[in-house]
Amino acid sequence: MRVVILLICVLAISSLAAQVKNKKLYPFKTAEIEYTYEGNSTGKQNLYIDNYGWLQCNVEQTESKSFGQKSEKNEAKVTKDLDIFQWDLKTRKGSKMRNALAEQLMNDPTFDPEEFGKRSMESLGFEKKGTETINGKVCEIWKGLAGTSTIWMWNSLALKSEVKMLGTKTIWTATTIKIDEGVPAAKFAIPSDIKFENIGTSDPLEMMNKEKEKGNNSADTAKKASTPAEEAPIKNIKDLKGFLKKLKPQ
Repeated sequence: MRVVILLICVLAISSLAAQVKNKKLYPFKTAEIEYTYEGNSTGKQNLYIDNYGWLQCNVEQTESKSFGQKSEKNEAKVTKDLDIFQWDLKTRKGSKMRNALAEQLMNDPTFDPEEFGKRSMESLGFEKKGTETINGKVCEIWKGLAGTSTIWMWNSLALKSEVKMLGTKTIWTATTIKIDEGVPAAKFAIPSDIKFENIGTSDPLEMMNKEKEKGNNSADTAKKASTPAEEAPIKNIKDLKGFLKKLKPQ
């Protein structure tokens, strides 16, 4: 689980490369993409992009089956600049957070997150396995986590993902892709009937620290006693680089 969380962090860093250099997250201004889920999760996901990625709306409506249990997800998420609004479409409960990592990277002109993201994926055991065309788009194929996860990337955008874990398998694929055809402004509207709880930041470094803390708490007592010192918390990009150098693929 720790590696999965770390992978999310790495992908978040690499996808911000264009923001840091050119103030653009993607090389296209608008996009409308519909993903279809199959396997242990079924349903669909709609992604809307405007202003080169500074405006995004993601709506996911899926049903998952695992270990005899069923769960539903009906969520919407709108990103405006560095602010992220997320809410449940049924309960109408929502939260608000800020992308602190993007702010940090934008203030560090020496950092190349695109190259760093690729190196980090390799350090986690992900390897580029050629290319494949998904709905007319030539994608880079990245496979890792002992062959359990595969991601198809096109212009910093995932068009397909396949994850096998604990006897389950979920695949989502972009079945409809519209580039630079415009997106209605209403897709990015924040609902007025929801009171959004401010939960701080969406900093992936903070997520990593929490995951590391969980790992330390669940470790064997004898193993803790044999460890000379606890691993220092990851507070910035420099710390993250050092951590990834020590990380071995699992």
